[in-house]
Amino acid sequence: MNIQIEEFRGEIEDLVAFLTAEAWPFHGVSQPKPEQIRENHQNGTYDSGDCKTFWILGENGQKAGFIRFYDLEDGTPLFDLRLSYASRAAGMGTAAVKWAVGHIFSAYPDKVRIEGNTRRDNYAMRGVFHKCGFIKEAHFRKAWPDEAGTLHDAIGYGILREDWESGSATPVDWNDYEY
Repeated sequence: MNIQIEEFRGEIEDLVAFLTAEAWPFHGVSQPKPEQIRENHQNGTYDSGDCKTFWILGENGQKAGFIRFYDLEDGTPLFDLRLSYASRAAGMGTAAVKWAVGHIFSAYPDKVRIEGNTRRDNYAMRGVFHKCGFIKEAHFRKAWPDEAGTLHDAIGYGILREDWESGSATPVDWNDYEY
């Protein structure tokens, strides 16, 4: 699937409309409030030296999702991907994450890895990580609270620059110690 990506240029009302149009069950706040989104924007959550956000455009150029990179000033950036409900299950998430990996490794030559996290029960995102060459690196038990206070397991994934360049996957040595 081909997607179009457009840099976020402070279109805060578009972002408010996008984030409040539906629920985001696999994120910390499933139904963000407009005032919180605006405050986050003022605080640099979507665009600062450490964060960059890009729109994912669907057919006819409509905003179908976004991808936000953060911790760009650290050695290992992370990302937040959100696709509208209507844009899911069509390959857009996989295309967006592949674009994201290529973008980070091309635009930031000092980055050697990229991380992403999701809840254990977010099987669609876990599949996207797998299709995009990410390796499961961590399983955090009862580490991701939802708004009701229920604790979910969190899964951490990573991709190395060298694996992206070679098209291979370096496995994690889960048995690297002796008892």
